[in-house]
Amino acid sequence: MSGITTRYAMIFLMICVMISCGQDAPLAPYWEGTAVGGNQATPVAQSQTLHVNSAGVPLPPDAAPPAYQVLRTFELNNRYMDRATSSYQKIAGFAITNEPLTRVDRDFNLLPAAATHWEVSEDGLTWIFHLQKDLIFRDGRPVTAYDYEDTFHRWADPKTGFDFEWYYRPIKNWGAVVAGRLPVDSVGVRALDEHTIAFTTTTPTPYAPELLSYSWVTPTHAFEKYGPAWSTKPETHVGNGPFRLKEWTVNDRFVLTPNLNYRGPHKPYLEQVIGQLFNAAAQPPFLAAYEANEVDYVLVNNQAEINRIKSNPVLRDHLNAYVDFQTYYLMLDSYHPPFNDIRVRQAFSHAIDQDALMKSALRDIGLPAVSMLQPGYPEANTEALASIQRYNPDLARKRLAEAGYQDGKGFPNIEIWLRGEPQVINTAAQAVQAMLRQTLNIDIGVRNMERKVFTEALNKKEITLALIPYRYDYVDASNQLSLWLSNGRHPWHNERFEDLVIQANILVGDPKRRTELYQEAEQILVSEVGGVFLWYTLMNEMWQPYVRGAALETNKWGYRAWRGNQMLNLTPTLYISKEVLEKPATPQATGFWGWLTAK
Repeated sequence: MSGITTRYAMIFLMICVMISCGQDAPLAPYWEGTAVGGNQATPVAQSQTLHVNSAGVPLPPDAAPPAYQVLRTFELNNRYMDRATSSYQKIAGFAITNEPLTRVDRDFNLLPAAATHWEVSEDGLTWIFHLQKDLIFRDGRPVTAYDYEDTFHRWADPKTGFDFEWYYRPIKNWGAVVAGRLPVDSVGVRALDEHTIAFTTTTPTPYAPELLSYSWVTPTHAFEKYGPAWSTKPETHVGNGPFRLKEWTVNDRFVLTPNLNYRGPHKPYLEQVIGQLFNAAAQPPFLAAYEANEVDYVLVNNQAEINRIKSNPVLRDHLNAYVDFQTYYLMLDSYHPPFNDIRVRQAFSHAIDQDALMKSALRDIGLPAVSMLQPGYPEANTEALASIQRYNPDLARKRLAEAGYQDGKGFPNIEIWLRGEPQVINTAAQAVQAMLRQTLNIDIGVRNMERKVFTEALNKKEITLALIPYRYDYVDASNQLSLWLSNGRHPWHNERFEDLVIQANILVGDPKRRTELYQEAEQILVSEVGGVFLWYTLMNEMWQPYVRGAALETNKWGYRAWRGNQMLNLTPTLYISKEVLEKPATPQATGFWGWLTAK
C-alpha cells in the first residue's frame, strides 16, 4: 500500500472513530431511502446509496466516503458565532449553527426551516409562523417560540444597541422601542404558545417571510447563563442549526461538524467545515492557497489574478463569475441646479461609454448596468430597460445644449463624491470624469471622501453628485426600489413612482400584480433619470471541481451563485464527490493535513 493510500486509510478510520465517539446522541437516519441536504429531499434508491454520514444522511451516489466530506475555506475573523447582540461582529458559521424561521433556495423560493408553515391575517398585518414541534437545541432543551420572541425583543431593546436593528423597522412599534419611547414588550413580536409566533407589521408587508429569513434564534437559557460569550466556546455553544461548533481557536480556525441533535429539514452531507481565519488588515494569499489545495473555495477580486486564471486552461474551468446584487450608479441632486433639469440628467446618462469602462478600469469585475435591479434579481426587467440610458454621445450633447449649456459652456463646477472607495473604484470614477469631459466638454472633479463625512452629507441630502453602490439586504424589489422614495437617501422625487412602489410594498396575496407595479416604477426611475446606472458588480469565485451540491447548480436565471449562508440554504447542500479520490489534493501546508497528503 502506498504512503498516500495508507494515510488516507488512517484518516478514514480516525474520522469513523470520532463519529462513533461524538458527544451528541445520534438520531435515527433522516428518512430512510432519501438523500437529504439539498433544497428539498430527493428520493434515492437504496441500491445506489454507497455511504451514510454521521448524521444518518445517505450521501449522493457520486459522493466520496464520509472521511473526505471536508470543506475548507477562508473566513474573516470576528467575535461571536451568533447575532444575540451584534450582527457586524458575527463570524461565518453563525447561520448554519443556528436556525432561522425560513431559508431561501438558489431560485429564491422560501423554504421551511424552524417554521414548517406560515399564514397572514386577512388585514395583511400579522404573519403567524408555526414551529416544528420536536426541535431541540444541541443540549437537548426544546426550541420554543419564546426563544424566538426573546431574540427579537433583545434586538429591539435599546440597552442592547443592536447594530442591525434598522432591518426590522417594518415590525410594529420597532422604531419607537429602539428609541426608548415604548417598552420592549410593545414590539410587534409575540409568542402565542410554545410552537407559534406572530409578527405584526405597521403596514401590510408581503415580503415579511423573506425578511424573516434573518431570524436566527439565540437559546434564551444559554444567553442568560453566559451572555454573548455563549457562542464562543464549543462546550457552551448549544445552537439548533444543521452544524455544531466543534472547535474555535482564536485567530486561527474554527471547525463545524454535523449537529446530531438537529431535527430540521436541512441536514448536511459534509462531516466538517473548516474556516481558516484571517484579519481584514492582513489578508492571506487566497489564490495561492487555492492552487496549493489548501482551501476548496476562494473569492478572487484582483483583476490581474482573474486574467491569469482565464489564461490558464485548467484554472479557468474552476472560475465561476456571476452578477452580484449590487449596482454602482451616479446619484444626482434633482432638487437643485444643474440636475433639477431632466435634460442635464439625460445628457449625463448618455455620455458614459459603459462598454469601454468594462474593458478598462472594471475589466472582469463589472457588467454594464441598465437599471437599479440586477439581472437575475426577482422583478428585474433589464432587457426592457436596456435602451433607455444607452451610450449616445450625440444625444448627450444635444440634451446638454437644450438645457442651456452649449458645448459645456457655463456648466457649474461640481465634483463626483466617493464614499471611501478602493483604488479600483477611484480609477473608474476618473474614467467617468474623462468621458464627461470628452463627450460634454465639462470638467468634473473627483473626491474620495471619508465615509463618516460622506454619510452625514448623504443623509442631509447635501451631495450634488456622487458615485455610490447599493447592495441588497433581502431578495424583494421593495428593498432596492424603496431606496428611491422621497423619504429615502436620494434627492429625487416622482409622484407616480412613489405611488407605484408604495402600492406594491403593501400588496399582499398578488405577487404577479406586485411585479407589474415594480416594473412600471423602475421604468420611470430609469426614464426620468433618478440615477445614472453604470455597472453591476461581478463576483469571481474559484471552486475545486470535486465540490458539488444543489447550491452550486445553475438556477432558473441561468447562473450559479454563492450568495452566502446568511440568506440561502447553501452549505447543507454541498458534498465532496469521488473526483477527490481520482485527483488527491497535494497541499503545500505543514502540520497534520500536510503530512496526511504528502507523497
